[in-house]
Amino acid sequence: MTVQPLPSASASASVLDPFKLEIIRILNIPVHLAGSADVSLQVAYQKYKAFLVASHTLDNMLGNGTWLIKRPTRTDLIEVFVSKSFFHSHYRRYFTQVADYPKMMAWLEGQSESEDVEVWGVKKVAYTFSDLNIWLENGGKWKLDNEGEESEKVVKRGKGKGKGKELEKRKEREREREKEKKDKGHKKKESSRRAK
Repeated sequence: MTVQPLPSASASASVLDPFKLEIIRILNIPVHLAGSADVSLQVAYQKYKAFLVASHTLDNMLGNGTWLIKRPTRTDLIEVFVSKSFFHSHYRRYFTQVADYPKMMAWLEGQSESEDVEVWGVKKVAYTFSDLNIWLENGGKWKLDNEGEESEKVVKRGKGKGKGKELEKRKEREREREKEKKDKGHKKKESSRRAK
C-alpha cells in the first residue's frame, strides 16, 4: 500500500513518518494539529482533545475489526500530536485538571466571551503551561486571596507542603560545607608554614 502525502499537510506534519501519516488519514485527524511544533496553549488543548477523539475512534475500529493496517501503539498515536514525554508532563498533567473550571475550558476552546483577564486574572500577550500551572495551583486564580498585588508565588497543596523548609535546610547544609572547605584550607596553610 502506497501512502499518499496529505495535500494540506503542514510543515510539522510533513516530517511525520508514512505510518503516522496513514494514522492521520484513517482517523481523520485535522492535519494542522499534527506534529510537535511549538503552539499556543489553546492549540495545545485542541491537540489534546483531538488525541482523545482519535484514541476513542481507534479503540472502536479495533473493536469492530475495521482497522486494517498495523495496529498503532498509544505512543504512536500520541506522537502524531506531540512528543510522548511532553504529552505526559504537560498535556495530560494540566488539561485533565481544567474540567473543574468551565470558564478556563471555554477559554481554551476559544469559546469564551470573557476577556483574558477575567479568566486568568492577568493580561498577557501569550499564556504558557507555566501560567496554567500557577493558575491551577492557586485554585483557578492568578492572584492569591491574601495578597493585593499580582503574585508569581504558587500555593502548594498536598504533597508540596514543606518545600520551603526543605530548600532552607539544603541551603544551610551547603553553607556548612563551604565553611568546612575554608577551614580545611586554613589548616593546610598553617601546617605548611610550620613545616618550613
